[in-house]
Amino acid sequence: MKTLVTLLIATLAISPAFAQFGNIIDRAANAATNRANQKIDQGINKGLDKVEEGVKNGGKKTSGSTQAPTTNPDDQTTNASGSQKGSVPDPAKPASMRSYANYDFVPGNKIIFEDDFHTDQDGEFAEHWDLLGGQAVLNKLGDGLAMKITDGNYGKVAPLMKDKNYLPKEFTLEYDYYQTPGAYGLLFWFENAEGSEVIKCQADRDGASATYMVNDESRTLAGTMPEELKFENFNNRWHHVAFILKGRSIKLYIDQFRVLTVPQNTAVPTRVMFGGIATQEEPLIFKNVRLAEGGGANLIGQKFGEGKYISHGINFDYGKASIKPESMGEINAIYKFLSENSSSKFEVGGYTDADGSDASNVTLSQKRAGAVKAQLVSMGVDSGRLTAKGYGETKPIADNTTFEGKAQNRRVEFVKL
Repeated sequence: MKTLVTLLIATLAISPAFAQFGNIIDRAANAATNRANQKIDQGINKGLDKVEEGVKNGGKKTSGSTQAPTTNPDDQTTNASGSQKGSVPDPAKPASMRSYANYDFVPGNKIIFEDDFHTDQDGEFAEHWDLLGGQAVLNKLGDGLAMKITDGNYGKVAPLMKDKNYLPKEFTLEYDYYQTPGAYGLLFWFENAEGSEVIKCQADRDGASATYMVNDESRTLAGTMPEELKFENFNNRWHHVAFILKGRSIKLYIDQFRVLTVPQNTAVPTRVMFGGIATQEEPLIFKNVRLAEGGGANLIGQKFGEGKYISHGINFDYGKASIKPESMGEINAIYKFLSENSSSKFEVGGYTDADGSDASNVTLSQKRAGAVKAQLVSMGVDSGRLTAKGYGETKPIADNTTFEGKAQNRRVEFVKL
């Protein structure tokens, strides 16, 4: 009996401790749920985020101390199309044009801002950008420079523009993003003329989301990532992100996939910013930013029918004639017109800005025009319907002494013969 009494007293003594421990577990579970809803806007308890991500990854541990990439990220672009469901793309194999065969994103054709950082210096801040929070620096990754936001909650950068409110009613935004394992995702958001945040987007390994306005009501929609891009498949490689605002519709793409559609946005943004929670060990890395007025394939057929179409949506690696896979949205639209108008013939003209020598620009533009022709022929266009000619820096359509003007002059023209 004495032993029984002793055990009963001991149990009563430790019961409060167990109850308190149970409360702690309950609070932790509630905290995890709350953080899932507040991850974009709050940076507290970062360790809990990594536990949550580990659960999403089937219990696999994600390193939280991975350094910024020191290998060649440009050689690690994703090749999701050739992967089986759930498999990890080969990081050494570049994305193929074939993987973008169904891509329907067509960027705007009037350049507002474009920067690949090739005129900047390694280790310095970008000349054409403003630093609004935290710290950021340009570092060489692969063949070129990339912006690294290294400090801040939030670290914040924005294009340095002459006018404070520079976005038109309809526009497209594109950039390349590198996911450092363990890092928070890069955000981009838009403010209106009064300085209020009206659209905020996230496109990273955890998925895609957009917070936007419908009249005076704030709404949030999220999109599911395809298996080829989920979690670990997203890490340690470059991804192309594309955004279009057309009418009341917003569409968001990651690589060749459309991951989010918003049908009823009423917000009117006038400027854009990039940023998020960043550290030296887990920076936010991006490059090749491009803003353009307009967007969508509606005008391509009309302009071809008029006899001349100027394309700013067919893009190339810097100083090379290799077509970037994300150009396939525009190329697909051009191919559609040529297929439906099989008797028409066009000259494919390549043009550069005034940087570099006259001779090298002519050579480069000839190779680029030839690459575009070859791509269309490979899709089924009769080669006899297309001729390719490089014009170099001749026939500029904008001022070659300005940043924006040079971007306008880098183009491909289709002229009816």
